Amino acid sequence: MAKKILWSGSTTLPAPTALTVNNEIIWSSDTGRTLSGKMVGDVVAEKKNLSIKWEYLTESEMKLIKNTLVTGFFSFSFRDDGVNITIDSYRGTLSKEHLGELSDGIYYYKSVSVDIIQR
Repeated sequence: MAKKILWSGSTTLPAPTALTVNNEIIWSSDTGRTLSGKMVGDVVAEKKNLSIKWEYLTESEMKLIKNTLVTGFFSFSFRDDGVNITIDSYRGTLSKEHLGELSDGIYYYKSVSVDIIQR
C-alpha cells in the first residue's frame, strides 16, 4: 500500500507531482536596518509554507482536493524532516488548468496547484 503524503484529518489527498516545503521566519514588527545598514529585530516564529502541484487529475480527485482544502482554517498534515507534521493552516489560490473530457469519458485537469500556509 502506498504511504500517504498529504492528508487532512482522515482524508488522504492524491500524491502530488511536486511538493516544496518552506520554513518561513517571522520577524518582529520593528525589524529593519539601522542607518549603518545593520539588521535588527527579533525572530517571533518559524512557520511552514507548502507549494503543492498535481498533474493529470480526474475530476473526482480535483473535487476531493477542493472539498478538503476549504476556505478558512483547517488541519493539514504532511511529512517533513523525517516526521509527520500537522499544522493549523489556510490555503492560497487554488489554480486549475483544464484538459477536458478524453476518449475514456473522464474529465481531466492537466495541472492543479495551491499554497498551504501555516496559521
